Amino acid sequence: MASVFLLSAAPPGREKGDLDLRQMQESAARDRFGVHRVVAGAEEADLILFVETSGAAGYYFEDVLRHPVYQANRRRSYLFSSTDRIVPMLPGVFASVERRWYWPSWTRSGHYLGVVERDELRYDQDAMPRLLFSFVGSSATHPVRTRILALRHPEALLFDATVEDAEASRRERDPPDAAERLARYGRSLRDSAFVLCPRGGGTSSFRLFEAMMMGRVPVIVSDQMVLPEGPDWEEFSIRVAESRVKQIPALLESRRAEAATMGAAARRAWLEWFAPEVGFHRTVERCLELAGRAHERRGVHRYAPFLQFARPYHALRYLKKRLWR
Repeated sequence: MASVFLLSAAPPGREKGDLDLRQMQESAARDRFGVHRVVAGAEEADLILFVETSGAAGYYFEDVLRHPVYQANRRRSYLFSSTDRIVPMLPGVFASVERRWYWPSWTRSGHYLGVVERDELRYDQDAMPRLLFSFVGSSATHPVRTRILALRHPEALLFDATVEDAEASRRERDPPDAAERLARYGRSLRDSAFVLCPRGGGTSSFRLFEAMMMGRVPVIVSDQMVLPEGPDWEEFSIRVAESRVKQIPALLESRRAEAATMGAAARRAWLEWFAPEVGFHRTVERCLELAGRAHERRGVHRYAPFLQFARPYHALRYLKKRLWR
């Protein structure tokens, strides 16, 4: 059993800065395992877990690195973040880990805390899909989404929210409100046997876990995504290389008969590995795995994350931040 101190380094008053922390605290309160416990301070904790909403503690977790609790407890400190493009400046669990930069001694792949049943996103075991597959989302976040939206099939729903936003900005239509979009998105998941889950700005997406929650088969289109360890992903998901997007309609036709069984397995896997009642426990377990490999992060190995600053995206963003702060 581990005692865990949960906190965020996001400055007070930053909009939604502690959103993920509050969701992790709620997950801990609902924890069905009862193995690990939350404590009130760092001095009582075996594990100190900074839970950071995307960008709220700095793009490179600068506020975490400067935080007095981290400074005094570096060896016990870990990070949970679902930020799209990360440099793991301290070890932890990240929803969007790139395969080419995945170091088992530094990172574990995780989930999104915000995937919960609500409003239109609610599981209905009696709902019967009328579509073979769907994708409702923005084409702006990655080129593979544009290729997906170009697919054609008589039983497919493909909707580009970017086009809708552009029409609204030109005042060619009224902008849809958030409730309308959520309802449309929820219907698309419920109506589909298979849900296409391409990568976006990061390697993962909320859609993957939402499809599982809704009992639908996720079709993962993300070459660099590292799937979280634990679930038997082959039992309930299909992975398609980004270079093979055009083959998706024929592939899903060939697996149509498996959809109901796979969808039920996807729902079970979500409940076992990612639902609010298990999220805290699974995250702590992954951090404890990392704690067991702490010796691999010592010496020159502790500088491994800095290698990512040689990449143009991170180098330019870091330089811009330094110049404009």
